[in-house]
Amino acid sequence: MKKNIRKYLHIMTTPRKERQLFMSKALKTASMIGMLSLAGMAGIMISQPAGAFERYQEQGDALSMGVDEFTVHVPRGEIIVNSYMPSGFTASSPVWVVIHGARRGVGRHIGFDYFSVWKPLAEKYNALLLLPEFTADKWPTSWQFQTGNVRTPKLHAIAPRNQGFAVVRKAFAKAVRLTGSQQRKFSLYGHGGGGQWVQRYMLHTGGHMIDRAIAANPGWYMLPDYQFTFPYGLRGNPIAKSTLRRAFAADMVLLLGQADVSHGDPMRKNASTNAQGRNRFERGHFYFDRSRRVAGRLGGRFNWHLHEVPGAGHENREMAGAAAMLLAR
Repeated sequence: MKKNIRKYLHIMTTPRKERQLFMSKALKTASMIGMLSLAGMAGIMISQPAGAFERYQEQGDALSMGVDEFTVHVPRGEIIVNSYMPSGFTASSPVWVVIHGARRGVGRHIGFDYFSVWKPLAEKYNALLLLPEFTADKWPTSWQFQTGNVRTPKLHAIAPRNQGFAVVRKAFAKAVRLTGSQQRKFSLYGHGGGGQWVQRYMLHTGGHMIDRAIAANPGWYMLPDYQFTFPYGLRGNPIAKSTLRRAFAADMVLLLGQADVSHGDPMRKNASTNAQGRNRFERGHFYFDRSRRVAGRLGGRFNWHLHEVPGAGHENREMAGAAAMLLAR
């Protein structure tokens, strides 16, 4: 047993394939002679019945501790999901899904920018981090990415399996299988264009599978009523009242940087967005107040919160620390 422990302490310096081979052998040995302490030190809970996780371990496909990645498949193409498993990971660790912003030009991997900021926060709060990359070649415009790919520009409905929201649910389900996680819900964070994505995920799905969601500094919103046409409101894109009630009852935070008040950046400006406010800070307060009134008319619970980050502008790096504290509440 001591020999195996020493081998484990050294194993993180070896290549990934060797680590996976060791893990597979170690778990087989543990199941034979009851070495539960070894499995515990590897950050793996094996109290669940044998199933998908054990098969992935034997195949060498389980997620590695630290930085790793996996793919999910949707009709628009393969999605890479960047992952980070903290050193203290257990099956009860929370799962955080981060949605990157809209700037996704050729040669710019904004997903990596977000990942580098969120990786140390995931380690600090012992959360499994997942960051799917919605690349510009597969999700080129706001219709495909920010609005979730739920409608065409002519407002034709798109099947749920083709929507962007399906990516996150698939990523979470696969991560659970690859890690042995016992979580049934995940927390969701997005900034800028990713914040728009999160806001719409909540309304369209009713907060499905959400522990807590944070939409940080969205540039504009889909208002939860029928005054404006989609993507600025629900006209042409009806959402059932029961779904809206579930969305308002879900735990969501609107996180606004107090210095995100620029008027000259590429924030969308037209009659529909200008009605929401002159800048992101104003638009966030407008959206929150309007959502609270709509929830009141629907007769449901309103469990949303608005928080401000002093001194923060339109930068994920300035918002992430406050967001992580809220996710780890």
